[in-house]
Amino acid sequence: MKAIYYLKVFLVSYEFIFLGFSAALYILLGELLEKHFLVVSINEDALRWAMLFPISISGWTLKNGVDVIFPDDKTSKILHEWPDFWKLKIHFNVGIMNSILYLLPCVAVWFIGGLDKFDGAWLFFMFAVATSLNAFSFYTARIGIRSALIKANE
Repeated sequence: MKAIYYLKVFLVSYEFIFLGFSAALYILLGELLEKHFLVVSINEDALRWAMLFPISISGWTLKNGVDVIFPDDKTSKILHEWPDFWKLKIHFNVGIMNSILYLLPCVAVWFIGGLDKFDGAWLFFMFAVATSLNAFSFYTARIGIRSALIKANE
């Protein structure tokens, strides 16, 4: 039951849907997009520092994502006693895993110097956006959980 829920959470997410859409776009329009990419000049400093974006987003997620399951000392007990806490924990685990998984292609492309080629830049950008969507999911989850806990304390 939990393994199926893990799979569902992984596959039915904004990040995974975005990556699927990006892959389809690449397959269908990749050649056309590559022609426009080759015309664009990319700043060397931007390429050198591009990795800071996905690393900082993943770092934020790993550091602040814990607030999703441990909001604070007073209300964490309420959250952990909630009957569906196991579902929240699965969402948390998948989100943390995604944060690392989506960072890896960015690191690989940047490390091999593939940002100046269309395929590498596409891969880097799509996974950097997926990392951002993942972080945004954590951010909205933190807000939703805090709101629910405030209502539970009333």
